[in-house]
Amino acid sequence: MGGGLGLSKPIVRAYIIFLVCIISSYTLLRTSIMREIIGQPLALAFTAVGGFVLNLLSLKATASGTVLQVEGFAARIDDVCTGIFVVAIYLSAVLAYPSRATEKLKGLALGASVILSLNLVRVVSLMYVGRYFPSFFETAHLLIWQSLIIFFALLVWLYWTARFVSAPQP
Repeated sequence: MGGGLGLSKPIVRAYIIFLVCIISSYTLLRTSIMREIIGQPLALAFTAVGGFVLNLLSLKATASGTVLQVEGFAARIDDVCTGIFVVAIYLSAVLAYPSRATEKLKGLALGASVILSLNLVRVVSLMYVGRYFPSFFETAHLLIWQSLIIFFALLVWLYWTARFVSAPQP
């Protein structure tokens, strides 16, 4: 047993790695160069794909830059709207968790793909909310969907630890 709090060294190590990864990834993602390399292209992709999906679902949408518009409603998708920060938190948790490199790679691929896919559902649904229930848009955007994305990131992480991570070797 380590220290007065009853925390073992591997747990303390995981907490420190998690904290360092979160601070590092957030700091990096907020730099102008990373916003140019990752944030802006991801926002453009979400706008374009979101417009495509909305048109498939018969809601006439236009995508121009990072502005997605449907009849009577428009929204700008910026880098914070792409789910990249939730992905960074998830990746930090995967990197901090005691597991093998191959297990971490599976976790990184699984989590990033699920979170980004769910975020596309978020963008599309929010355009419907904005179009048909504009007074509910801010609540859906800031409270409901942000909470759901974080909740699903946690579920994916728990699934990864249970399904893909081997028991520690003695």
